[in-house]
Amino acid sequence: MTTTHAPEEEREAPPCSPAIVEDVFKLLDKAMRAHQLYMHNNPTYLKAIENVRRSFAPLWSELDSLVITVTDTQFIWYGVPVFSQADKGGDSMPWLLFKDGLREFTLIEGFEGEELERLLAIFPRVRRALPHEDDLLTMLWEQDLQFMRYRYVELHEPTKALDPAAEPGRWPAPLGKSHEPLSKAVAEAREGEEQQPGRGGNEAEPAPRQSGVVRMEDFDSTLYFLDANEIEYLRDQTQAEYALDLRRLVLCALLDIFELQADPLVRTEVANDLEALVLHLLSAGQFGSVAFLLREVETTMQRARELTPADRERFGKLADRLSHPDALAQMLQALEEASTLPPKEDLSQLFAQLKPTALAVLLDFIDRTQNSGLRPLLESAAERLAQSNTGELVRLVKDAKPAVAREAIRRAGAMRTAAAVPALGEVLASGAERPLRAAAVTALTEIGTPGAIAALETALNDEDRDIRLVTIRALTARAHRPALSKVDAIVKGKGAKDADRTERIAIFELYGAICGDAGIAFLDGLLSSKGGLFARKEDPELRACAAIALGRIGSAGARTALERAVGEKDVIVKSAVARALRGGTA
Repeated sequence: MTTTHAPEEEREAPPCSPAIVEDVFKLLDKAMRAHQLYMHNNPTYLKAIENVRRSFAPLWSELDSLVITVTDTQFIWYGVPVFSQADKGGDSMPWLLFKDGLREFTLIEGFEGEELERLLAIFPRVRRALPHEDDLLTMLWEQDLQFMRYRYVELHEPTKALDPAAEPGRWPAPLGKSHEPLSKAVAEAREGEEQQPGRGGNEAEPAPRQSGVVRMEDFDSTLYFLDANEIEYLRDQTQAEYALDLRRLVLCALLDIFELQADPLVRTEVANDLEALVLHLLSAGQFGSVAFLLREVETTMQRARELTPADRERFGKLADRLSHPDALAQMLQALEEASTLPPKEDLSQLFAQLKPTALAVLLDFIDRTQNSGLRPLLESAAERLAQSNTGELVRLVKDAKPAVAREAIRRAGAMRTAAAVPALGEVLASGAERPLRAAAVTALTEIGTPGAIAALETALNDEDRDIRLVTIRALTARAHRPALSKVDAIVKGKGAKDADRTERIAIFELYGAICGDAGIAFLDGLLSSKGGLFARKEDPELRACAAIALGRIGSAGARTALERAVGEKDVIVKSAVARALRGGTA
């Protein structure tokens, strides 16, 4: 756009130096860039805002308001360019205002307060706005700025200079035939002439309208003959039409043909088409449509008449093929590598159609996936299959793949599957890898049935210290007396002496919890031994563990044995005896 300035002698002199106004817009431009580059608590941004606010002080000392004319590359004040940017790009303030129709704005004292930052926040939105999003004028209207006024033009109505007599807002005033603005008086006079009858003497009176004749003028208001409810109805129906899934319509049509047409050739062709469509839909990521097809196939087979066993078997295998380990593994790998997952609802519907044979693949993939969005869906599908197919879950507890077996063990424990107890006991007894044995101990503890607790006894002699410790504490919590023979052998044998302090205390606590008064004699002898075979060799910590076990027994005989050891000189033993008498443990 080319800006034409009035001759120098006709231009009104500015009330103050244009340099003051130039400083304001230079600092405003820097603040706009800082707003885009920095967080709003950044010192650089805060300093830029403060500089703009300070620059308004000398301006308001001279003026009450600042009226700026906007061109595509300049801000003009009293005919003087006070800010110029030749580049018509997203970082140009004049261009951002001009391209959306704003041709003049007025700043009033007080604008430099809150409204300054509100205006700065609009510029990045305008720069990034897409064609269908709000323009600058809409954003300014939403902000309802009190210290900024502006005039604008409708971009589809080319106009020229601003009419000084027009009210602030839409610009310009009515145009004459030469497209020049009319003064208010001229516009009123011309309007009066048009309203007076008989003016323009040569104008012929309109001819009478003939009945039955349709004129183009009759259709001028066609767009407005519907009421609001009818327009809303048409809009809803249009949106519903565009929202239709054509793929599902095609699938429904094929299934209807299969159901209604008993001709073997027709049904064979439909089956071929559906099998091909399943492959195409999976390749295109239309998992919701595949799930819809698998659900509807079952309904169709129930309603179809004269269905042969061959057709039933072929249709029934659609879901089985999807659940085949090779096909499912490929699909899950594609989902794992996808940058964006399909809608969660589509995947959930698809996984809901998987057969029990898919459980092993799901459990294996749960252990390997790095996709945080895919993992919850896989776990949900695996849980559904495990709950409805306990036999398959129990079989996978002893699967050859450690990852599958570990996930199956974990789910058996979480679901408290009592049927998995024998298989879990076999895992403990088979010397499987440590993670599998640890998972089996946890699962048996969570199941908690008498059979599960009995199966835990195997782990009392496990080679891993942590597994033994978890097992001991689980048996202690349930006071499992059938384990007394194994625990007695550990306490009286070499196992307790070779264990570390934590495990030793735990095993003696278990012994005290299940031995009853029958164990008092052994523990009392261990606690109060003064000589003989064990003299100078007895570990004080072992004697302290005996005191702890007596405290767990808690009977009168156990308390009597503890009271005899009250005068013990060894600090460790003395402390353990005192705690046991108070009813505490280590």
